Amino acid sequence: EDFSAQLSFVVDSTPLGKLDAYPKALKEVLETKNETRRKPKVPKGARDFDPWQMKIRSNCIATIRKVFQTHGAVEIDTPVFELRETLMNKYGEESKLIYDLADQGGELLSLRYDLTVPFARFCATKSIQAIKRFHIGKVYRRENTQASKGRFREFYQCDIDIAGKYDLMLPDADCLKILAQALSTLDVGPFEIKVNNRQLLDAMVDISKCDKAKYKSICSSIDKLDKLPWEEVRKELVELKGIAPESADMLGKMVLKR
Repeated sequence: EDFSAQLSFVVDSTPLGKLDAYPKALKEVLETKNETRRKPKVPKGARDFDPWQMKIRSNCIATIRKVFQTHGAVEIDTPVFELRETLMNKYGEESKLIYDLADQGGELLSLRYDLTVPFARFCATKSIQAIKRFHIGKVYRRENTQASKGRFREFYQCDIDIAGKYDLMLPDADCLKILAQALSTLDVGPFEIKVNNRQLLDAMVDISKCDKAKYKSICSSIDKLDKLPWEEVRKELVELKGIAPESADMLGKMVLKR
């Protein structure tokens, strides 16, 4: 009734010669009404954390930080946003998931998608040749939210990287040791560490006779094996990316091998 009264007032009080003002007045009434009805909610893909949850997270981060520091790593931080040109074309197909910000200061900016590219920019701007660094911070991805699978638009990443020139495989072994110690200290139970080796993946693509021009696109599909069964990944490779069925089958035999 209150809304009808407001609308009636708008109609009755609008002079015939000023009917063009009616849509604007109606919009003001509707916006006022919606304001009273709107309920506060958390944005899609984000979460609130209660005090007890924050205590658990803080303890976990403190434990991980201590392990990293024990192994001689130093902590850095970077802005949650970077120049858009810094982030673009670094993630293949996943670049579409980057959050772009409105231009408010003469620069095109985007929210960071991960902590790796900002680290590379950090080293380049400061002319750092060698560093063992760790970084714990929030990243942002404009993807479909699946809370049941732990997929959100805002979440934490915890990175440790060793930049510089070292003896072959020493940094790799060091990172594996640090990761295993961190997970053991957190007492998460039995765990498995998966190693991503670009040289092995290059060889798999080559052996399966896939089109090398589609290498990044193929890798993007293979990365989804943590979330999707091989049947769906194969379907994407063959039907959407034009990989020959026999090549996809050969690739599947290798990437699924444990």
